[in-house]
Amino acid sequence: MNPARHAAVPFLLTVTLAAGGCSAESWFGASEPADRCPTLLTEPPGNADPASVTVLLADGSASAFDRPEPAMRDDWDAKLAAHLPGNGADLVAMGRFGGAIDWQPPKLTPAKSSDANRTKNDFKAARRCLTDDLAEMMTVAPSKPQSDVLRALAEGTEYVRKWAGPKSIYLATDGLANTGCADLRAAPMGDRTAIKDIVAGCGPELPKLDASYTVHFIGVGNAASGWPDIKTPQRTWIADLWKALCDATKATCEEPDSAKPTPVDASGAKPPADNEVRMPALEIKKDNPVVVSVPSSLLFDTDSYELAPDRSQESLQQVYDFLKTLRPKRIEVNGHTDSRGTPEHNHRLSKNRADAVASRLRAQNFTGITTNGYASDRAKCTPEYRDGAPDLIAMACNRRVEIVVYV
Repeated sequence: MNPARHAAVPFLLTVTLAAGGCSAESWFGASEPADRCPTLLTEPPGNADPASVTVLLADGSASAFDRPEPAMRDDWDAKLAAHLPGNGADLVAMGRFGGAIDWQPPKLTPAKSSDANRTKNDFKAARRCLTDDLAEMMTVAPSKPQSDVLRALAEGTEYVRKWAGPKSIYLATDGLANTGCADLRAAPMGDRTAIKDIVAGCGPELPKLDASYTVHFIGVGNAASGWPDIKTPQRTWIADLWKALCDATKATCEEPDSAKPTPVDASGAKPPADNEVRMPALEIKKDNPVVVSVPSSLLFDTDSYELAPDRSQESLQQVYDFLKTLRPKRIEVNGHTDSRGTPEHNHRLSKNRADAVASRLRAQNFTGITTNGYASDRAKCTPEYRDGAPDLIAMACNRRVEIVVYV
């Protein structure tokens, strides 16, 4: 929407329908609906009692834009526009978020009129105004970079707490938080046992809600083109994490929607800086020996040496297929942990993990295999502690099984 059309509108906007005056058809005419937006969408009075309260929050962080050049972006605004209320006299609060929310002025949609035709046209025009506002909102980068989805949920619920009645909150986001307690850069993607620990760690940052709040996550697990590929098990894990975090607030939490957004033009956009949430994947160093590094989260649950049946087979199949192209003379399978826990426990865990992988390799007719459990003695990423605080990303990097192949 053209900012000039809002120049005289106060910071807090709502929509009321003035009684009398011209009919909706004469107001609408052949002109652009935006010309009527300041009249249709007005400031809510202090005693406002809206028919419903809807919060629409769009992820404006860099992972919503293609890279390396942001020619396209995810249409989070269109996803949210599909959930605009249509009761009449509805309060709508919209915001774009990165590390925090940048709010648009809240708006109250027109109430129903005794003239059915006028009501129809007013509702249609108001929806177009709000849809235009959502699209315009996405053309500006968030004032605070990175992505904190949980903070957006907490701020969003607090923003509308003063209004009575049921509240619907929609967050259109890939769910790839990279700051705050739900920072996923160090998360063991796919390890379902880790979700409970993440929720517990986020306890102090969770908003205190009740069943009058209904929360919807839209598009989780879908970053824009050029960002790390998110496979179905990882997408499911991300959705399950946000459902668990939402449930912990005591709100009414719908199952997250993981439908992929449609790319739309973003020419000239300047997305904010963003830290990448990498998906765990095999890394191969082609030398002699060849080293295949497999993140532990692709193979094992936390503190377990039993291969996880829901995800280990896919990664191991990649290993089998690659090793068959090498004709190995000798193979070492080395287990590694981070430095948490006692050295004795970590050596035992890392050796048992190496043995579990070696057993599967032998079942595929690979021979000349030995195993070692190095615990945290051969860290790949250092230091694991900075100024006394654990570096969780470094620790995640160090939890791995390396298959060293001599050809």
